[in-house]
Amino acid sequence: MSSNLYYSSDFQKLSFGDNGLRIIPASGTSNAGENFCAIQAIEASTISCDIDAAAGDASITSLALTAGSIIYGNFDDVNCASGKVICYLR
Repeated sequence: MSSNLYYSSDFQKLSFGDNGLRIIPASGTSNAGENFCAIQAIEASTISCDIDAAAGDASITSLALTAGSIIYGNFDDVNCASGKVICYLR
């Protein structure tokens, strides 16, 4: 279930991972129906995912992330081709 950011407390919960997280290893894929607000690379990683947004790109394909990099958005169907990432649930 997605969370909307109506209040600053909602943002703070998301930013500290209070809604949970998934660690996705190389060749791994996120569970169906889960939405994520941030993806952090634990090690150098290559990911692909869909983006649920009203505008902008609808997906990311083969994005290389260096270790420690974080991207923010409304992501689902995350696939980690190489490396390992933490996906924070919305």
